[in-house]
Amino acid sequence: MISRQGVVFSRDQLLNAVWGQDRAITDRAVDVYVLRLRHKVEEDPANPKLIHSVRGFGYTFELREAAMATASA
Repeated sequence: MISRQGVVFSRDQLLNAVWGQDRAITDRAVDVYVLRLRHKVEEDPANPKLIHSVRGFGYTFELREAAMATASA
């Protein structure tokens, strides 16, 4: 996701990229892993600046202006 900023990935695309086609977990597991990842990389996981949800589809990684302003301050 980091190397393709702004691209929206479906849960299924993320599952296939990480676990492959032959997996025993559901696409909702992605939500759990994204939440855990947010707790590690986001300053405020409840208001993410890097990993964004796209309702009903999946996730995208994007450094938005608010995050860039905070980083440069």
